[in-house]
Amino acid sequence: MKNLKVNLSAIALLLGISSAFAFKAPVRKTIANPYWEYVSGSVTSESSYTELSGSPSCAGNHNICAIQAPADPNTPTEPSINSGLASRITDKDTADGDVFLKN
Repeated sequence: MKNLKVNLSAIALLLGISSAFAFKAPVRKTIANPYWEYVSGSVTSESSYTELSGSPSCAGNHNICAIQAPADPNTPTEPSINSGLASRITDKDTADGDVFLKN
């Protein structure tokens, strides 16, 4: 009888542990913002960029090459440039990792 109680306790413990993991909330994955290559025009204008399929290959420190930003919800073919990003673009500030420069 004692063995039966031990076995039932072990089964209950295993069922409790497995059900705790089975109903664990899924981990939410964050998708990185796409890269946008500067084409021409004002560097702070959304229409001056086209979406890249991969990462930009920029080298240098003089001119805007690309940015990383979410797509504009109203115009998904253009990036959404907020005031902070516009300021970093104008200042050629690459510290946040969303502005890329070339020679």
